[in-house]
Amino acid sequence: MRETVTLSAIQALAESDPVFVDASWFLPGAGMTGEEVFEERRLPRAVFFDLDGVCDVSSPLPHMAPGAAAFARWLSWQGLSGGEKFIVYDQTSMVGAARVWWTFRRFGCDVRILDGGLNAWRKSGGSIETGEIFRRSPAIERAPRMIWDDTVNWEDVSFASRSGGALVVDARAPGRFEGSDPEPRKGLKQGHIPGSINLPFPTLLTADGKLKSEDALEAALPRVSRETRIITTCGSGVTAAILSAAFLSAGFRDVRLYDGSWAEWGARDLPVETGPA
Repeated sequence: MRETVTLSAIQALAESDPVFVDASWFLPGAGMTGEEVFEERRLPRAVFFDLDGVCDVSSPLPHMAPGAAAFARWLSWQGLSGGEKFIVYDQTSMVGAARVWWTFRRFGCDVRILDGGLNAWRKSGGSIETGEIFRRSPAIERAPRMIWDDTVNWEDVSFASRSGGALVVDARAPGRFEGSDPEPRKGLKQGHIPGSINLPFPTLLTADGKLKSEDALEAALPRVSRETRIITTCGSGVTAAILSAAFLSAGFRDVRLYDGSWAEWGARDLPVETGPA
């Protein structure tokens, strides 16, 4: 059974009282932040989820997945219970939206990604909110239960790499995967996890930032059994979530995300391969 990951702007317009979650995110040095674009414009009554703020602050790695307590605090601050219908969108691409969708899904939330984000919503006739941000009254904090912990750590990935127990799929650009381009984060080795394959995340998206159609995904994804365990990875665990969304949309049943990704693997004393897969 395929999981419903995305919905179109037309479907979103027909939804009854959804909570829109702005997941816009930019790499450091981009000259803007997700919060800045959210303050400038947003979907009606949307809330903002900061990948770098709602995370595991005890980890030295960037924007690691939040635990139940951190997620509960965010819900409470936003006046939410976690039982709402969430529609996550991004103002520039699917990058932040996929990661936030993955985060909400881990806690059992009813969540989908708005295909094409804010631009698709606007083209379909949806209104855009500017000016003062709508604020709900804070809610009673209730810690959500982890429904599906689909993260893996470097030891899990190392075992999969050596045993062939899972297919490790890397969302980074080919130059970074092959080790010919420098890493944007200092101190990291160049290359990829031994035995992994490269599937750059833009190959799964259309020119307007939507997840490709089912047939196009079938053609783009590896030709392996839907029962194969898939481990997605990238630079720091963000674009890996786009791969996770694509694999689940295509009917794969066992999809895990390596949250530390290359930010962790490339900094540790672990084996590295270079060149094409």
